[in-house]
Amino acid sequence: DRLQATAANLAPSLAIMAEAALAPSFPQDQFALQKQRRVAQIGQEKAQPNSLATRILPGLLYGQEHVYGKPASGYETSVAGITRDDLAQWHATWFKPGSATLVVAGDVTMDKLLPALEAAFGKWAAGTAPAKQVNGAPNSAPRKIYLIDKPDAPQSTIVAAQLSLPYGQPEDLAIEPVMTNFGGIATSRLNRNLRLDKHWSYGTSARLSEVRGQRSFVTMAPVQTDKTVEAMREVRKEVQGVAGERPLVGAEYESIMRNMTSRLAGRFGTLNALEGAALATVNLGLPDDYWSKYAANVKALTPQQLGQAAGKFVKPEEVTWIVIGDLRKVEAGIRALGWGEVVVLDQDGKPVR
Repeated sequence: DRLQATAANLAPSLAIMAEAALAPSFPQDQFALQKQRRVAQIGQEKAQPNSLATRILPGLLYGQEHVYGKPASGYETSVAGITRDDLAQWHATWFKPGSATLVVAGDVTMDKLLPALEAAFGKWAAGTAPAKQVNGAPNSAPRKIYLIDKPDAPQSTIVAAQLSLPYGQPEDLAIEPVMTNFGGIATSRLNRNLRLDKHWSYGTSARLSEVRGQRSFVTMAPVQTDKTVEAMREVRKEVQGVAGERPLVGAEYESIMRNMTSRLAGRFGTLNALEGAALATVNLGLPDDYWSKYAANVKALTPQQLGQAAGKFVKPEEVTWIVIGDLRKVEAGIRALGWGEVVVLDQDGKPVR
């Protein structure tokens, strides 16, 4: 649950939050409405190539049985099967104070906060939720190229992704400027190549997921249809480059480090930013002093450290590809690349041929 309230109205706002969190009624009419909205959301995701790729990719990387192997919004069939009793049971199982963490950011002191919390949540019955275990993904089979047909689409959405390493690596901080320089800003390597230099794309992105357990490295590039194969070659070249063939050194290193350090002063300038940092510490298991040392540690990063991080997190030989577009125009060229087995999927990620 998340609450935003003025400092003056903190106590009554907490009371409302506690009522919703501890004694939800799950009205049947509102439950039915939310199910309808979720099914409509799934339909919208399937209609948009970028969001369709985001739905399909987890199952291809992690496997359908993994906790991260399903789309976050679910499937039409799974949503249809949920009952109001399922919600009540889920709440009774997982909403436990022994497993809860409270993050508060704003103009409030502990002396004011604790009495308000005790008044709002003091009657919360003791208990602990079951432990969650995020296992590693199963050993992957040889990576493939997956195609999904979007007849008459003016663009192809290209995704190159791989499973990477969980948080807790010595190179966790060093990979941040690497990822930012590769695909996290308008002047990133990927965007400079496909948008600014070649004008094949309106915009690209690349990032490491922020999750517990095994993370994913995902590159996404929507490009004009007639440049699909050429763009795939460029994405592959850029992935190989960031992994080690083109180290981040010299003027490029100095530029990205200026970008990283210039943002440090304002990084925690909003309540949302402070809250996000605290939540990341809890959810990702970061050291308690991670943020207090963050600025100094970022400024101390060397090109060698960035190179070591890139080589450890990015593995070009493990990349899985997804291309969503007009297969009448792009499939033959993709197969001719000879990069591995090509599989055509439907919009639910099931093989067609």
